[in-house]
Amino acid sequence: MAVSEDDQHPRFFRSTLFVIIIVSITAFTCPGLYYALNNLGAGGGTNPTIVNAANAIIFGVIAVSSPFIGAIVNRINPRLGLLIGSAFYTPYAGALYCADKFHTTWFLLFAAVLLGLSGAFLWISSAAILLGYCEEDRKGLAMSVKFAMQNLGGCVGAAVSLGLNIDRNYNGGVSRGTYIVFMLLMALGPIFGAMLPASKHVRRRDSKPVVVKKQPNIFREFVTLKLLLKAPAVLALIPLMIYVQWVLSYQWQFNYAYFTVRARALNSFVFYFLGLISSLGIGQVLDTPLLDRRNRAKVGFIISTLFGAAAWILAEVTQMRYSKTRPSLDFVDERYGLGAATFALWGCSDALTTTYLFWLVGTLTNDVNESALLGSIVGSTGCVGSALAFVVTVENFHLEGACSINLALFFLSVPSLFWVSFTQISSKTEGLMTVNSEEGGPVQK
Repeated sequence: MAVSEDDQHPRFFRSTLFVIIIVSITAFTCPGLYYALNNLGAGGGTNPTIVNAANAIIFGVIAVSSPFIGAIVNRINPRLGLLIGSAFYTPYAGALYCADKFHTTWFLLFAAVLLGLSGAFLWISSAAILLGYCEEDRKGLAMSVKFAMQNLGGCVGAAVSLGLNIDRNYNGGVSRGTYIVFMLLMALGPIFGAMLPASKHVRRRDSKPVVVKKQPNIFREFVTLKLLLKAPAVLALIPLMIYVQWVLSYQWQFNYAYFTVRARALNSFVFYFLGLISSLGIGQVLDTPLLDRRNRAKVGFIISTLFGAAAWILAEVTQMRYSKTRPSLDFVDERYGLGAATFALWGCSDALTTTYLFWLVGTLTNDVNESALLGSIVGSTGCVGSALAFVVTVENFHLEGACSINLALFFLSVPSLFWVSFTQISSKTEGLMTVNSEEGGPVQK
């Protein structure tokens, strides 16, 4: 039988590399710009209480809906899930604009619910596509490019904000034109999401197609989800899943509390730029052919934990000092350096830890169906942490206490992460992560 040229040499627009690029662009336009807005503090506005409430709703909705949306994504296909997921970031930026100009609280809270549902679709579909479609030796590349582009979105958003607010050397909200620029950029997300090829058309480098096997019914999706939740490696990673999202509330409030508008924008730019570099760097380490996968997991653990420990020890020192002096720092002030360095180190640490976490999850299975459900577990668990953290912030919890909680969560996650990294990673993933039997539970191949 003759072999077509497409099967011998997959076209670029049907390759896993093109898939990585498209998913990463949606990460740039959607969560990247969303995080950029929030990293300015109070969603860029002047009322942190209502924005913290909106963020609590967003992450709460993601936490509750992710298990169900993971099953839905497997039924409708991750491609459609990605399109749905990228569609509702623009209304949220518009709601922030209306809340700042017209004080329409209800619209912001409604948009937060929509964004929570949309965000769950986006995160789960992205995980299913990048971890399920891509080759084993490209999973580090896939996750690092995705998070690098997400950080690039933060860089661009922060640069736009800095340019529009360069004269604002005081505390307060950003100019309203900032929101309009963000809305226009976020609107590009669904356009690029629509360019993703259907899974049946995607070819890996060995010309093998991506196979998406649906469960017989949605009930079996939840059975598989239950089995995945019982897997020891997944259970052991839960503390880290909670940590990586819990820290966001404190970091955003730290930037808002102690820096002027333009200094916050500069802090955000540096944060995301270093996050971009860190994501790409650890992605190279996690895919290097110089080490087998077991050793790459160990190196990734060492890098991410060293940066995390340094970041939170420095944060504790900085927060103790700022709790006493309560500064409002501009980037021309002599005292600006300590807080800026702390924020920059968070940019490195957050990117390293998040990329490494998703890579670890990706080593557990090559199945698209399981990848979507694992993505729902990571998203749901992490957003439980975020929602609780924002609830604490809404209650005007002292930043010094919030910093101590983050430091404790990080160090509590290290032992179980060590166990997974050093004992649970195989050189190659064979078969499914789960065996769907009523008695046996999950079995990692």
